[in-house]
Amino acid sequence: MLKTLGYTAMALCALCLGSCEESQEELKAPGAYIKMPEGGYELEINDTLVLSPRITYEVNAKYEWFLDGELISEEKEIIHISTALGKKLYTFVVSNHIGLDTLRVPVSTIIRVDFSEFKLSKDSFDLGISGTNHPDGFYSKGLIFPTIAPSQNQWRGFGLSNLKSNSVSDPNPSPHSAFAPVAKDSTFMLFRQGEEALGFYFEDDQLHRISTISVTNTSYGYLVMRNGNDEVSRFGDESTGEPHDWFLLTITGYDDLGQETGTVDFYLADYRFENKKKNYIIGDWTTVDLSSLGLVNRVEFALTSSKVDDQGKTLTPQWFCLNSVKITE
Repeated sequence: MLKTLGYTAMALCALCLGSCEESQEELKAPGAYIKMPEGGYELEINDTLVLSPRITYEVNAKYEWFLDGELISEEKEIIHISTALGKKLYTFVVSNHIGLDTLRVPVSTIIRVDFSEFKLSKDSFDLGISGTNHPDGFYSKGLIFPTIAPSQNQWRGFGLSNLKSNSVSDPNPSPHSAFAPVAKDSTFMLFRQGEEALGFYFEDDQLHRISTISVTNTSYGYLVMRNGNDEVSRFGDESTGEPHDWFLLTITGYDDLGQETGTVDFYLADYRFENKKKNYIIGDWTTVDLSSLGLVNRVEFALTSSKVDDQGKTLTPQWFCLNSVKITE
């Protein structure tokens, strides 16, 4: 009887140890995941964002949120409120006695100038001839886009439009239309170069950092470069003896004292490649990085081309479209 009891006790002990070992084997280090855009979140001032990671194993988990190395919360989720331009780096740590996982969550507060406050009637444009919302032109989120508009034919600078057409056979393409797609109820800026330097500037006379703009060709400009017209041959026309054509947008930054901060060149069309398959005319909204300009108060645009007349006058239509300006500082 005692022998039997001994065997039973040993069996129970072994069962207990087995269970404990199995429980230890089942314990895992937690994992954390958060779905976010590449490069982190971008918000505008006064936007709110709930940061709530997914945890793959939460048994006995401990949560910690850090901002710039300082512990700010021990809750699983936190709320970020964008109050000023700039970038913040949040670090989330989830841990138990087995291990831990770490997430880094960048959150940038920006100003995105996309002209959404301007409402035009369907298929229309506004060059500011009848007036604008600012004495010097169009005002949007701290930026002034000057317009000089004594008449439609004499207009230069900036204007508003929602026209679009990407037909490559349009016999009468509009210079006020974007070749790239335009979303419903969206508005973009037209730019037409004049004899004087033109661009946009910050109303507050302070220095700011512009990270990117988004541009495309007008429908008229695109088709003149693609097909030519009565005044100028198409881009890449070998019969001219000069097929290596180009259309260049040069963007120059200036500080609050009028000193140049840098330039960025962006080709709206480029036919200089040895491999002709690489030749292109910009037909989509394309992002241009302006971060190298540094801190600026004013940005100017200049359009030049390989197509010029005997007096050096540019024959390629000196227009382009702008639908976004991203300010980060």
